[in-house]
Amino acid sequence: MKKINKHKLFIFIITIITLVLLFFFLKNIIFEIIKLQIANDINGIKELLSDKGWFGYLSIILVEAMQMVVVFISAEFIQISAGISYPWYIALPLCSCGIFLGATIIYLLCTLTKFDSSIFKKSSGKISEYTRKSNNIQLLMYILFVMPVIPFGAICYFGSNAKISYKRYIFTCITGTIPSILTSIFLGRIISIAIIEKIPAYIVILSIIGVMILLLIAGIIILNKTVLKDHKNTPESPVYNILLKIFKFGADRKLKYSKDDFKSYNLEEPYIILTNHPSGYDVYFVSDMVKPSRLVFILNYYYFRFKPLKFIFDKIGVVPKKLFTPDLKTIKGTIRATKAGYPVFMCPEGRLGLDGTNYYITKETGKFLKQLKLPIVICTINGAYISKPKWRKHRIKSKVNTKITRVISQEEVLSLTPEELNNIVNDSIKYNEFDYIKENNLIFKENKKAKGLENVLYYCPKCHQEHCLITKNNTIKCEKCGFNLTLQKDYHFNDNEFNIKTIHDWYKIITNYEINNIKNGINLSCEVEVKKFNIEKKKLCEKGKGICTLTNSHFKFEGDLNVKEFTIAMKDLRALAFSCGEEFECYYNDELYYFYPKTNKQQCTKWALIVDEIVKGEDINE
Repeated sequence: MKKINKHKLFIFIITIITLVLLFFFLKNIIFEIIKLQIANDINGIKELLSDKGWFGYLSIILVEAMQMVVVFISAEFIQISAGISYPWYIALPLCSCGIFLGATIIYLLCTLTKFDSSIFKKSSGKISEYTRKSNNIQLLMYILFVMPVIPFGAICYFGSNAKISYKRYIFTCITGTIPSILTSIFLGRIISIAIIEKIPAYIVILSIIGVMILLLIAGIIILNKTVLKDHKNTPESPVYNILLKIFKFGADRKLKYSKDDFKSYNLEEPYIILTNHPSGYDVYFVSDMVKPSRLVFILNYYYFRFKPLKFIFDKIGVVPKKLFTPDLKTIKGTIRATKAGYPVFMCPEGRLGLDGTNYYITKETGKFLKQLKLPIVICTINGAYISKPKWRKHRIKSKVNTKITRVISQEEVLSLTPEELNNIVNDSIKYNEFDYIKENNLIFKENKKAKGLENVLYYCPKCHQEHCLITKNNTIKCEKCGFNLTLQKDYHFNDNEFNIKTIHDWYKIITNYEINNIKNGINLSCEVEVKKFNIEKKKLCEKGKGICTLTNSHFKFEGDLNVKEFTIAMKDLRALAFSCGEEFECYYNDELYYFYPKTNKQQCTKWALIVDEIVKGEDINE
């Protein structure tokens, strides 16, 4: 028989008593007072409170105290009720007496009985984002007491374990809660007046929400100006947690998520963490795996164009990176972050996976890792590609697993050559999404699995025509010859004459087709609309029209912008980033160019694939 946890039993009993007392207070006092207020019977209210006498006072004190002990019952219930029932000069001392009693009980529980406050892990987690590396405990408690989203009890449990004297602790608890109590009493009076004056309920509700939001904003501003002033532009900023919660909201709605036991590796910060890049949620998967460590992210400069994202990224110290372009600022920013003691996270492929397997990492990665001289943790993420691949707009449910595949010690990093590091990283981030599906017997009942796939699989293996594929539901079909394949529930294609089992198999056929074209000489061109962004200003500088040309040796643009034309040698281009069925992009003289084909937008994948294979061939030849 499972042993009963005495601490949980104690909390359960206190919770029941608190709820009973609260119900009594609401039923026999508050509800009766509201009825009398509606009738505008002031004498009746005075008689009711006189009849209840000390029991009414005692109820407020006990409920206030016990809701603190159990944490998850909101203090506002009894404080607002006190504001409705009594004048502020009576309600405030009653609530403060309850605070004194509750805070004292919590202090005794934590210091004398070794009470297991981890029962309130979820509530205390709200405080943890503000407590890292904070030395001024009393100031922090004062600020937290003002913020409506933080339960009084959680703050008291935190303060009781912070090794400050009882005198300082109880003084902080009593004086720190006064603004919040007065606010709740004030809201009680508003509700009371609203009942008498028959003000619509939605106005009262909006007023309460508005006050709470103002208090929360004020608390956050004060926190950032005082306790967290040294955390500005670092992962210690509260904005870090906000960002991860945004990612978590998007990811958790569709994913069954599991992670490796990172703690078992006993890694000391700082270190570099690398992973494959199957989805836009990889930041969340890896950050969640390494908690409570906080990461500095190396992310694409592209995201800094959007002011809200730029604000968030600047606040948490994100290091921007120009894709496939040498960037001294990235190196300096990374070194600065590691010297401050933070682990750094990056996806060395530099772009989202396309066919359910990994790209080769950029060849400069090994040299970059050697410069940092830090341990390296390498992970793989499986399942996220199927949930939201680069080529599909919507997400589907999937089982995602994040695991560590290799740890390279600092000594190894120093002893290996850049080329050896590259080989290790390439081998360690290697994954095949379709093997993962088979091994885990995953089933996907979604009826739009193929939607968007025509922007990747642009070549028909039967009639050898390009850009003639269309998709509907789970099927991809050639409009020229009628060849079609359907994605089954295991995300594998039905049996076919070409033995194409997966998206990756089909993409390999396309790759071999383009390799033969490269051998015969490439000479592509297309009319485009172009947008140019200045990286430093993070805004659109120019837009116009032009023609892009691609050969085995270079990429060229000619158009009507201020820079009429430019040419980038293939060895300098390195790769062509792109969005499926939309655009391809590159940097020239620190400015970012987006090229949107006027016709046949499926060709974006073709241009990127050809550049990849030409560059890969040059790297081999080197």
